[in-house]
Amino acid sequence: MSGSLHTTGQRLLLVDDDALLRGIAAKTLRHAGFEVTEAADGEAALVQFEAAPFDLLLLDVVMPELDGYEVCARIRALPQGARVPVLMLTGLNDSASIELAYQAGATDFIAKPINWTLLSHRVRYSLRAAAAVEQALHSRERLERAQHIANMGSWQIALADEAFACSPELARVFGAAADAVHGATSADFLARVGEVDRETVRQARHAAMHQGQAYQLSFAITRDDGALRTVFEQASPVFDAAGRQVAVEGITQDITDRVEAEQRIRVLAHYDRLTGLPNRQFFDELAGPTLDRSRRLGTACALLHVDMDRFKNVNDAYGHAEGDAVLLALTERLQASIRSCDLAMVGGTANDSVVARVGANAFTVLLVDVGNDSQAATVAERLLNAVAAPIALRGRELVLTASIGIAMYPRDAGDAKGLARCAEQAAYAAKSAGRARHSFFDEAMNLLASDRLARESDLRHAIAEGHLRLQYQPKVDASSGVILGAEALVRWLHPERGLVPPGLFIPLAEESGLILPLTDWVLETACADQRARRDAGLRNVPISVNLSAASFVHDGLLAQLDELLARHGLEATALIFEVTESQLMTNVDRAVERLHELRERGFGLSLDDFGTGYSSLSYLKRFPVHELKIDRSFVVDVCSGGRDGALAASIIALGREFGLRVVAEGVETAEQAAFLLGHGCPHQQGYLFARPMPVAEFDALLVGGVVAGRTRPLVALDLCAARSAA
Repeated sequence: MSGSLHTTGQRLLLVDDDALLRGIAAKTLRHAGFEVTEAADGEAALVQFEAAPFDLLLLDVVMPELDGYEVCARIRALPQGARVPVLMLTGLNDSASIELAYQAGATDFIAKPINWTLLSHRVRYSLRAAAAVEQALHSRERLERAQHIANMGSWQIALADEAFACSPELARVFGAAADAVHGATSADFLARVGEVDRETVRQARHAAMHQGQAYQLSFAITRDDGALRTVFEQASPVFDAAGRQVAVEGITQDITDRVEAEQRIRVLAHYDRLTGLPNRQFFDELAGPTLDRSRRLGTACALLHVDMDRFKNVNDAYGHAEGDAVLLALTERLQASIRSCDLAMVGGTANDSVVARVGANAFTVLLVDVGNDSQAATVAERLLNAVAAPIALRGRELVLTASIGIAMYPRDAGDAKGLARCAEQAAYAAKSAGRARHSFFDEAMNLLASDRLARESDLRHAIAEGHLRLQYQPKVDASSGVILGAEALVRWLHPERGLVPPGLFIPLAEESGLILPLTDWVLETACADQRARRDAGLRNVPISVNLSAASFVHDGLLAQLDELLARHGLEATALIFEVTESQLMTNVDRAVERLHELRERGFGLSLDDFGTGYSSLSYLKRFPVHELKIDRSFVVDVCSGGRDGALAASIIALGREFGLRVVAEGVETAEQAAFLLGHGCPHQQGYLFARPMPVAEFDALLVGGVVAGRTRPLVALDLCAARSAA
């Protein structure tokens, strides 16, 4: 196996029977500079591994015929496979499955769904770890010759009677007297191993003695004088002339000084001494791969330059020691503010964002996957508020402000250094404009972000002051025109701009956190309208409500729904909740649990926009939904004879096979309706039957119970069938 730490030229074998996942993983790793060979099953993987050397294997657990465990075990039995890193790809999240992977010889595992951002980093880490092990093995002979000058000791355990023998140097490693080696046992030295590592060391020694497995471990020990040290231990079986294992021998070396020196060097080279944050140089190194990833994915990043206003006055008034204490407090606030950001807004995890100290009184914050300027501005406002909170200093309250400059990648610059320059210039502009504010590098963008925040404020007032309206679009039986239900759709009636399209304010609500109160308003209004229909004696049809991702996972959802139904005197069957594939795939197990909770209460469940997400059939089987909605993008061209028609027909057949109701949305022409009807999908929704309408119009339509003039169009059906045949 190659010992190189560089990505270029390192060969990976990727084994997965899922062609789509395998293709995405291979593309991601190739973008990272690796040479990737693909195998669709275990047998093919074994053939390729025996034919050529590989530096690392990514191996799916669940595969037909030979599963990942068996493939891993066979590879470990090959001479060239004893030490090659093997990363198991598993969607099984129980500890028993993970334990099986390690027993089969896996180096590590990666859980599915795969975090594509971290995949290449995990691979690089495993390669570096494997290279370190190789280096340690090659150094063994040199270490043995140098025991008398190195801080290490040797030991041996005989298999026959488990007699333990060790060198005097081992006693010195453990801080024991030289004569402690006489009569010492393996248990005596094992008792000095830290509690966290003790069982691991014991199992490794047991496996070496009874299964002949060599091992290398680093772990903590407590010396006789109470000092905590870090040691590196490696051991291997000893065989007699007949090939029988007779003992295990090993060496234990105190590597504390080396570990601490490496840590000090890394800290000095990469981190700020006072705050412990990455320094400017290390920030540039961290930002580079992040920006490269954003370029590949076509996403944006924001770099915020946070410069404390008039901080020199603090040092002058209180001294540099107190000034340093204030900087530490500000550092903690900045980090806490980034960690507490709405993760849906910044589009990732807290680890994706980077905070660094890049000047005496200046910090840089890199935000990833930022969808627009408003998101960056929202984070900047949060940081300004965090800085402005009073700080207790010598019995007095110190109130500071900061000026923040914001630069957007790739709009303002194409690399970390250029982005930092733009953000610093914007910070200077913020200072010139009066301090205690943020400013974008481009003033036009600054105005755009301000307008975005103004619209967010308007939406907040619209929810609170009754500017929202609920409209209903019927779902019908296309063969008879009978109304089967309706979808509740929220509209914003702005007092000055009139009707605001949903495409403008729904994303704004999701990004700003207003989607929760917006969804609450929709639920409340839909239930009130249903109660009014019942009181008016109208036919009871279920109303579908789009459940936002934030509401779907909210801990208080079930209690909220119970209270709503009780207050309005409704049954759960009065509502159908529409959720999207992307919502469910974020955390499949939790989503399945929530769906079961809703279904057990009697609510209808609909999988919206089906076919546009990324769930597989195996996941679809787990989702306890009643209904599939064919996305309008597949309905537009169903009669053209292309893929859309085939996909729509397949979804209809799939729904029928799973015992699910299938609803086609976005039906606008008689030909589309006829095609869907001809393939067994009578439940349809779209402008052909009715546009979204105010509650009064919908209630009037319910009196007749039928959408007039929308019965089955036989001529169009014949025409559509003829086109499909052609």
